[in-house]
Amino acid sequence: MKKEILFFTCAACIWTASYSQTQVPASAPSLEARQAEGQRLSALRQKLEDTYQQELKACYQNFDVTSCRIQARERRIQANAALRKEELRYNATERRIQAEEAVQRTEEKTSEAKTKEAQANRAQAVQASKDRADANAQKQMEHELQGTKRGEYEQKQREAAQRRADVEKKLRERTKEPAAPLPVPGR
Repeated sequence: MKKEILFFTCAACIWTASYSQTQVPASAPSLEARQAEGQRLSALRQKLEDTYQQELKACYQNFDVTSCRIQARERRIQANAALRKEELRYNATERRIQAEEAVQRTEEKTSEAKTKEAQANRAQAVQASKDRADANAQKQMEHELQGTKRGEYEQKQREAAQRRADVEKKLRERTKEPAAPLPVPGR
């Protein structure tokens, strides 16, 4: 039993040394590699607990149960510390990768929003320039026709057309049905 625990602890130490060297590259590991690493760490954690439980069962076969349990617990603590270092590295890597992905998603969203905002601003600017050009042309025409009978007539025609357009707009916007007619007296 003791050899098995020592081997497990040493294997974790060896892997820790190799993991720290393989963790240095600038590019992030693939999703499959990260999932495999997570599963491997979970399996190591489960094996550590299983081994500890087997050692406790074996301790009850000895005469000195208490000291055997204390030694098993110490071996478990040492192996757990080595495994915890690996898990911390793994979790740190996962957090870093998730943070980079979140930053990338945010950048994509903001660039799309900026593009849409710029297009909307351009459309507003084009519409505003058209409105200004139409207003300028209207003012020039009014200025040319001012003071003549023809100008007064055209001004009245424009005002009448504007009133008709306003009335039609109000009628279109009206959502209620017309009220019922009043009753005829005497009926």
